[in-house]
Amino acid sequence: MLFRVITQSIGLSLFLLWGILAEAKQPDGEGFQTMDRWYEVYLGKSKVGFAHSTMKLENGEVLSESIFEMKIKRAGQVIGMKVSERTRETIGGAILGFSGEMLMAGIPITKKGWVESGEIVVQEKQFFRETTKRYPLDSEGKMTWGLLKYIRQIDFGEAGRTYDVLVYSPDFGMAKPTKATIRTKGGEKITLGQKEQIAFKTEIELGTKLGSMKTTNWLDEQGIAVRTQMNMGGLEIDIRQASQAEAKKVDSIRNDFLMDTIISLDASIPKNAKRSIFRLSVPKGKLTGISYEGNTQKLTRIDEKTIEVEVLAEDWLAIRKGKGHPAQVDREFREPNILIDSGDALIKNLAQGAGRGAGNVFQMAEKLCRFVSLYVSNKNFSVGFASASEVARKREGDCTEHGILLAALGRAMGIPSRVVTGIVYVDEFKGVENAMVYHMWTQFFLRGRWVNFDSAMDKVRCPADRITLFASSLQEQTLTESLLPAAELMGKLTVKKITASKSSDQ
Repeated sequence: MLFRVITQSIGLSLFLLWGILAEAKQPDGEGFQTMDRWYEVYLGKSKVGFAHSTMKLENGEVLSESIFEMKIKRAGQVIGMKVSERTRETIGGAILGFSGEMLMAGIPITKKGWVESGEIVVQEKQFFRETTKRYPLDSEGKMTWGLLKYIRQIDFGEAGRTYDVLVYSPDFGMAKPTKATIRTKGGEKITLGQKEQIAFKTEIELGTKLGSMKTTNWLDEQGIAVRTQMNMGGLEIDIRQASQAEAKKVDSIRNDFLMDTIISLDASIPKNAKRSIFRLSVPKGKLTGISYEGNTQKLTRIDEKTIEVEVLAEDWLAIRKGKGHPAQVDREFREPNILIDSGDALIKNLAQGAGRGAGNVFQMAEKLCRFVSLYVSNKNFSVGFASASEVARKREGDCTEHGILLAALGRAMGIPSRVVTGIVYVDEFKGVENAMVYHMWTQFFLRGRWVNFDSAMDKVRCPADRITLFASSLQEQTLTESLLPAAELMGKLTVKKITASKSSDQ
């Protein structure tokens, strides 16, 4: 489910790396130098790929490019990915344009943008669907060369300094720049390859409304990054400068990302649980990333490391008696976007066929859920992150593909929808008993309330077996941000069952 946010996060760390990939502390006008660097990319203990970053001056414009290729193992299957990102800026650091392409499991996602009349125009395309949006340009926002120029102005070698800068990042949307906080930690010895050297440590924290993403960077005396680290999905991402030959050397992939994120529960949950209480905790730091509350979930904070989550099964008597109209929710939950592309002709045809014979919206929702459960016939972990129309054509994927297709079918039939990232109980998963696994499912807005439907697990009346982390319309500009809370918890979270009571059939 979260493979895409992991890989986008690596791309983002490379983007931040661009800002410190040239000689520092030179006056403006004398500061540009052509740059060409290669890196090894590690996820946990496995080398998963390489990166190549360049910067050059051409026709008065600074052109920056970063390319990385990687492979990751998920439930025994190896998924390949290639990302390229480019920026165009003036020698003064003003943004002119950007572009990027992500190829994941054979699925291309492209994005490009340019500045026009004081606005940033952003186009994104995946499979058959393309969207264009315009946003006001914040003149304080920086991208590659602009960030590099800013880095040159600060004293990165002295510990204890803190600086704030606004950064435009396609991964977090271009509607406005994201605040980046740079903290200097001073010099320390590090080992790179077989060589020990002094490097200057800095931390960059990118703040979003849902959480933060941090990278740690080590710079040499000239301000050139020799290493970048970040933690995502419970695994350490480590990007190390190397020669081209070393960077492109292929290693075997040892870590299985999916298996490393399974949470072992101390007891079982009844299949028809009406009410469950879970205690969630992290070993260090503050437990964040869990804020969702609704009709089926309430939170109680015990301390900064611990939260108790009360989960209720769907109350279908209350749902049927409810009052509400689809227009109550924002248009983003009712209209197509780049991933939930409910306007696609095949999506419409499938929805109409699947919903045929439904006497009311509740029967419609159930029919759509049952249909997706059967329609996605090749259930595997080989798909990175596909749009609904791609799933409709290929009929394969895991919970992410089920959730997105069901959301699209709902919107095609006039039912507002969103997807949910969270943790769900399974009595056995890949040999692990009583497991909590990271999962995605769908919520439909029915008679004034959001209701869970899980087509991957073929559940139309979800019991109290799941913890919701975040719900999203999956607008194309908020994908990375919406998945960040779950990604930040993976590998760190422990879950304990406090109670679970059975229910009668509704």
